[in-house]
Amino acid sequence: MFTISAPPTDAAVYEFALRWTEQLAQENYGEAFEMLCYVQNHPGRSWVSSPEELRSWIENYGSDTPIPGEPLYKVTKIEQASGERWGNYLDLSPSVGRYAGYLGRLDWELPLNGEWSDLQASFDLIAVDQRVTFVLVALRVP
Repeated sequence: MFTISAPPTDAAVYEFALRWTEQLAQENYGEAFEMLCYVQNHPGRSWVSSPEELRSWIENYGSDTPIPGEPLYKVTKIEQASGERWGNYLDLSPSVGRYAGYLGRLDWELPLNGEWSDLQASFDLIAVDQRVTFVLVALRVP
């Protein structure tokens, strides 16, 4: 599990996201999954429970099943992606009453098949043992 110092900073959160994306681009789904904090129950429940499930959601463009007529998608290295990038969202202001340990949220765009896509990985940042870790709470097209 990848952790950063508390309180989280923009730079540290983006460093996590860049490393996670690089693992995906190298098709190291096991290592990318191991970077995440897996949470079985709500609140902040994990979106995927295995590296294989992570791969499937990405290959199917945010769907749990293949989309007829669509290719399989693969994450592209960030520096090789072309096209328009919509922008990421980072909120490091813990919401009052969200849930215990919640420290913020990151919505991170993924480059797929050589282009920037609108598939977004959403992470809750949570406190674990006086550090900050990342729970993948969604892989979706907003």
